[in-house]
Amino acid sequence: MKNLKELTMLYIDFDKVYTEEYLSLFSGYFKKVYFASSGDDGYRIYNEKKPQIIVVEPLVSSGLSLIKKVREEDSEVDLLALTEYSSTEILREMIDLHFLSYLVKPVGVERLESTFLKLSNRVSRRGRVQLDLYFQWDTRSKTLLYKDGIIALTKRESKLFNLLVTKKGNFCSDNDIFFYVWSDDFNKSISNSSIRTLIKNLRRKLPKSLIENKYGLGYRIIA
Repeated sequence: MKNLKELTMLYIDFDKVYTEEYLSLFSGYFKKVYFASSGDDGYRIYNEKKPQIIVVEPLVSSGLSLIKKVREEDSEVDLLALTEYSSTEILREMIDLHFLSYLVKPVGVERLESTFLKLSNRVSRRGRVQLDLYFQWDTRSKTLLYKDGIIALTKRESKLFNLLVTKKGNFCSDNDIFFYVWSDDFNKSISNSSIRTLIKNLRRKLPKSLIENKYGLGYRIIA
C-alpha cells in the first residue's frame, strides 16, 4: 500500500469523540490529511487542495450536498463513508454516489487495512504522471501539482498541458495544439502567435526546462 503515501485525503467529520483518533490513523497511510468539520468547509478545501480521497461522515452539516457537488465535477475521486449511524436510506445514496466503502464506527484497524488495500489496488490502476523537478500531473482532475501545492492554470493552459503529458515525450505540432486546445472554438481566428502566447504564459508558471521546443517539430514535456 506504499502508493497511498503519494496521495492526499480530506476527512470531514463533526464527531469529536473519534476525530483525533482517525486523523492520527489516516496520517500513517497518506501523504497529507486535511480536516473539515462541515460540508461547506470541506468543499472549500476540496477546491483548494484537490485530494484524491474523501472520507466523510454523511450526517455532517451539508455533507451529502458536498459529495453531490464533488461528484458532478469529478467522477473518479475515491469516496469513503465513516459514520456512527447505519441507515439504509443513506446507504442507498452512497451507492448512487459510487462510494468505495461504507464503514460504521468504531472501525477497527483490521477493517481499515482491508478497505485501504482495496483503495490501493484501485489507485495502482490509475494515478499521477510524475514529471521532472517535483512536478506531477493529476490525470483525473487535470491539476498541475508542485510538491504539496497546486499550480493554477487557465482552461486553455490546462488543456495544453494535458495534451503535452498525453503525448508522453513526443513533440506536438502547432496543428496538434490548435485542434486540441481550441476544439471548442473553431470559429475563432487562431494564429501561430496565439499558440506562442499560450506557451509563453504557461512557461511563466514552470521551470524553463520542463517544456522543450524544436523548430519544425513543435513542443514536448520532459517527463
